[in-house]
Amino acid sequence: MNRVGKLALVAGILAIALAVPIATAHLIFVYEAQVTVQPVTPVVWLYGNSEEVSAVKLSLTNKTSPQISLTIPITNSSETYVYQALEVKVNAGSPYLYVDSCSYSGPALTAVNIIVYPTTASPSSPAGTIAITPSTSSGCTASGYVQLTAGTTYYVDFQVEPTLPIPYGASSGTLTINFALTNQSGTATVPTP
Repeated sequence: MNRVGKLALVAGILAIALAVPIATAHLIFVYEAQVTVQPVTPVVWLYGNSEEVSAVKLSLTNKTSPQISLTIPITNSSETYVYQALEVKVNAGSPYLYVDSCSYSGPALTAVNIIVYPTTASPSSPAGTIAITPSTSSGCTASGYVQLTAGTTYYVDFQVEPTLPIPYGASSGTLTINFALTNQSGTATVPTP
């Protein structure tokens, strides 16, 4: 093969190499679809049992990163139990619920337990319990967390144990709790047409 033949062969291969992508570009299809997705809040906080909520003057300040405040009637009983005070509806993910911060003012308390359980269960078999040790001088400390599951609604109960005996004339205490969630990101499968 002479020099002109080699050059023609290289030019032919080069022409084919350039022509193939151009020719196959007509075979590439573009698929367009419109998907309408309604955003879902991963966790929704709601008031629970209205009688219990009003008895302790529970207020729920922010429903996405909730802060709650309870006015706890202090009596000489061994405990005050606030039944189904809150509902937590988990729409996506498996977040961990914990107490980010809290404060307390009022007569001395021994302990506050936050009991979280599915609405289909009872408080005696909770999903978990968060313990709070309140102090009028240093706020309070919390320990524990509860893992929540998507598609489940939970009740939140409060068990308050006062330090006995209660001094004569003691007024109610006020407990403020800032709840937080971790690993709140959920995934959703969107079907294609």
